[in-house]
Amino acid sequence: MNFHHKLNLALLGVVCTGSSVAQVELQPSSSPYYIGASQAFTREDNIFRTPDGQPEISDTYSTTSLLAGVNQPIGRQRLFANAALSRNLFRDNSQLNNTAYDLDAGVDWATIEKLSGTLSYATRRNLARYGVDDGPTLTTERNEERSQQLLARVQYGMASLLSLEGTAIHRKLDYSAASYAFKELRQNSLGLRVLYRPSGLLTLGAGVRGTDGRYPSAIQSAPGVFEEDAFDRRDFDLSAVWAATGLSRLTARLSYSKEDHDRLQSRDFSGVTGALSWAYAATGKLNFITDLIRDTGSENSFNSFSSGASTSGNTNRISNAVRLRATYDATAKIRFGTDLKYQKRDLVNTFALTGGTSTQTGNDKTTEFGLTGRYKPTRNAEIECGVGREKRTTSSPISYAYSAGKASCQAQLIFQ
Repeated sequence: MNFHHKLNLALLGVVCTGSSVAQVELQPSSSPYYIGASQAFTREDNIFRTPDGQPEISDTYSTTSLLAGVNQPIGRQRLFANAALSRNLFRDNSQLNNTAYDLDAGVDWATIEKLSGTLSYATRRNLARYGVDDGPTLTTERNEERSQQLLARVQYGMASLLSLEGTAIHRKLDYSAASYAFKELRQNSLGLRVLYRPSGLLTLGAGVRGTDGRYPSAIQSAPGVFEEDAFDRRDFDLSAVWAATGLSRLTARLSYSKEDHDRLQSRDFSGVTGALSWAYAATGKLNFITDLIRDTGSENSFNSFSSGASTSGNTNRISNAVRLRATYDATAKIRFGTDLKYQKRDLVNTFALTGGTSTQTGNDKTTEFGLTGRYKPTRNAEIECGVGREKRTTSSPISYAYSAGKASCQAQLIFQ
């Protein structure tokens, strides 16, 4: 990883989008370290995602963050760490005040022969998103979400025509509020794939993955008593990375997935999943990123670790999502951006189950749109403001419709 990249450090605790993400854009420098701080103010008009037709609760809150990181080559190895520590203070709903953090650290390593790999650990704590996957019941209590991921990857072959890659991942998702216990998740996975590089522009892959997981409190068998739902998932993956030109890069995964649950069999899934990401630089000033994702809830719960988005416990059977982002550099110091997301979810009500015998299903659709403007007066400082709107529609009794909007401004100072 070179220094001219963007690090998605979540300044966590924002209840409209789950987190306020600081885009730390580092310039080429001889120093491997950076430190910084940011201050953001956000206004939400429906912080608890109150259903349409009911009184909405608005609030203004402050997010004060400290940022730090390192990207240090050591011979063939590279040590990296990116961290954010944030304090979120609400003007009217002080019960939501919280301290959040985001840490991503690890090492990229390589031997003198053909072995290379990565060992990394990522953890986040933030105020959980309201209205994401809570069923038809409105929840306003404070609820902190903590997610963790430990990843080990080993590759034999490095840049040769054929290489073999193995991956092991441990994931964990917890909540502080008892009413959210049904979302808590434990997951372990192993993967093995063969990579084929016919040219420097194209990498093809084929492999298998196996995942064992469990929702420790998936079923409410009696008041205050919960039972576990264990599941296993098997995937056959085809993947491709194609840098068609210096202006276009396509990353794709197509999988046949089979997921079986021992108690909540309504969540069982067998079929096609996958992901597609296309980055395209239309001009020197205009850039687009398009993402398509189709996957089960057990995988979508942790998509944030690879996408930079916020984590959210996810008990959907299957969801389909599309996201389109665009940025335009009006000048060397001014950038405008747009972000459009659409998601359709197939839902299964798990929290209301008693003894695992009753099942409710349904679906909903959520659309989010945001506009941002950024001014960078110096290489170390930037100011960014934005507005956003999200809306969910449904005819299902296990979800509810709502709309919410926000406006925010953030100032950031980074020293490298």
